[in-house]
Order: sequence, then structure tokens, then C-alpha cells
Amino acid sequence: MQGLFSPDSKFMRAMSRIGDLLLLNVLYLLTCVPVFTIGAANTALYTVCFRFGTDREEGVIRSYFRAFRDNFKQGTVLWLIVLLCGATACLNTYVFYVMPGAIRYAFVVCAILFLLVLLIAGYIFPLLSQFNNDNKSTLRNALILSIGYLPRSVLVTALNVFPFALMLLDFYSFLQAGFFWVALYFAAAAYGNTFLLRKVFAPYLKGEENKEEIL
Repeated sequence: MQGLFSPDSKFMRAMSRIGDLLLLNVLYLLTCVPVFTIGAANTALYTVCFRFGTDREEGVIRSYFRAFRDNFKQGTVLWLIVLLCGATACLNTYVFYVMPGAIRYAFVVCAILFLLVLLIAGYIFPLLSQFNNDNKSTLRNALILSIGYLPRSVLVTALNVFPFALMLLDFYSFLQAGFFWVALYFAAAAYGNTFLLRKVFAPYLKGEENKEEIL
């Protein structure tokens, strides 16, 4: 039993990481409350998650708020772009779907565009957390990588949208899992996504000391 509860045991390291994710999830949700800050919050979330298990890992609170502050302006602009494009594509999908006649099939094109926005969004904030690029380059790289690594992109997007899809499809089950969303899910999903994205980003990372330019 002493070995199990040793600070260096796998069990205690796992418990410590879960504790980090619980704290990170609370910080993330609190900083998402104004809505327009979601981009900066996502960037800070991925910054901390990418540092877990590396030499750059530090206190969750300090690391999170430093990344939130440093990426606030760019993260907010990119989030508003994603929100505008996603909302437009989603609204057009619904409008065309309920229209009579053959024109209603235009909803398929809008639905594809909406899915593309979701795929791209899954890369924007992880990219921003790891690389120094302007908004145009970040969007371009997110588009290229999301299509170039499509199977991984689908998994990343699935983790990102799962709670919201469940809310739309089965609201009662969504409410039953409410504690899980608040306590852990978003940080755990981002942490899981880092394992999917590390191999994608690896060819472009020259070192771990600072964020690098990509492409």
C-alpha cells in the first residue's frame, strides 16, 4: 500500500493529473462566461494541456492566466470569426432545409460548410497555443491541417462537440451528466486532443522554449 500511495507511483501521478484537470476545467468555464472570451479561454486551456508532462509544466493557475492574457486579443478575434462563420452556415442550413422545392437541397452545401467550420475550429486554438502566427496564417494552417489529417480532425471535433450534440439530441441525458461537464469534461477533452495533435504539430515545432512560426 505504501508503494501505491507513494508520490512517484503511477496511481498518485494519475490522481495528481486528474486534480489538475478538475482545476483547469473550472478555470476554463469561469473564463468562458462572458462568451466573447471563449477564444482566449480555449487557447489558455490548450497551452496548459500541451505542457503537461513536459519540462515547461508549471502551476495550472499561473500558467492558465498568463496564456489567457497573452492570447486574449488574437484569441478573441479568431473566436468571433469562427462564431460568425459557424452561425451563418448553421442558419443557412436550417433556412434552406425548411424551404419548399428543389432549392431546399442547398442545405447540403451549407451543412458541409458548417462541418468544415467545426473541423477548422478544432485546430485554431491549439495552433494559437503553440505557434506565433497572424490571424490569416492561423486560419490557413487550420484549414490545411484539418483536411490533411482528416481522421484525426474528426476525432478532435467529435470530442469538442459531444456535449452540445448530446444536448440537442437527448437533453435529459445531457442534464444527467451535468456534473461531469462542469467538473472535468472540457479539460479532459482538450488533454485528449493534445495526444491527437502532437504528431500533427511535431514536424513544425523547432523547440519547446517559445512558440514558433509554422508554414
